[in-house]
Amino acid sequence: MLKIENLSKSFGNNKVLDNVSLQINDGEIVSIIGPSGTGKTTLLRCVNYLERPDEGKITIDDHSVDTKKATSKDIHGLCLRSGMVFQSYNLFNNKTVLENVMEAQIVVKKRKKKEAKERALKELEKVGMVDWKDHYPSQLSGGQQQRVALARAIAMDPSILLLDEPTSALDPELTQEVLQTIRSIAADGMTMFIVTHEIEFAKSLCDRIIFMDEGHIIEQGTPREIFNDPKEKRTQEFISFLLPQDYQTFL
Repeated sequence: MLKIENLSKSFGNNKVLDNVSLQINDGEIVSIIGPSGTGKTTLLRCVNYLERPDEGKITIDDHSVDTKKATSKDIHGLCLRSGMVFQSYNLFNNKTVLENVMEAQIVVKKRKKKEAKERALKELEKVGMVDWKDHYPSQLSGGQQQRVALARAIAMDPSILLLDEPTSALDPELTQEVLQTIRSIAADGMTMFIVTHEIEFAKSLCDRIIFMDEGHIIEQGTPREIFNDPKEKRTQEFISFLLPQDYQTFL
């Protein structure tokens, strides 16, 4: 579903991603964990060209882009195949919930207004927000806004859903509300690539965990392998710091 080959990205003299390669299979749910500033969000943003990589190749489904030769048409094709959910929701404040979910369908997918509305209502129903369709973002809680953002992303029929710290701006109660919504979307078979600090969530939901540090993939494996028996010293240090109470007790 997603293949990244030798991807690099620098900001000035700071090399944030250094020759990163990975693959995510259809229906797989993969999380990236690691210290802040290690390139996790940049990697996610490079996949759908919110940041332009310096070099490397990205393939989603059957659509491949060589980042050194990418045309606007190549990039557009890549973006159509991925849906992005941001930590800060990124809803249009001057549009209602329904209009927010319809907008990209009409502008990007070129769907007729009637079709876009029908699809928006369907996805809002799935995330429990259809009763709020005529409200504006300012009238919603953070958890509600994030559920609308999830509906907006899914309505675009992405091949893969990219989630960048989808609960980082939420309090614990709203965090659980959004995580449950993500679980229900995952149950429908959606392929997901998630940056998260929610370790219990990553343990329970994900097929694979990737540990990144200083722009490199240090180690990857199942949740049990990464949280119970990491092989690399840097991974061991990070996990023992992250989970000092229950390190080596994941069941």
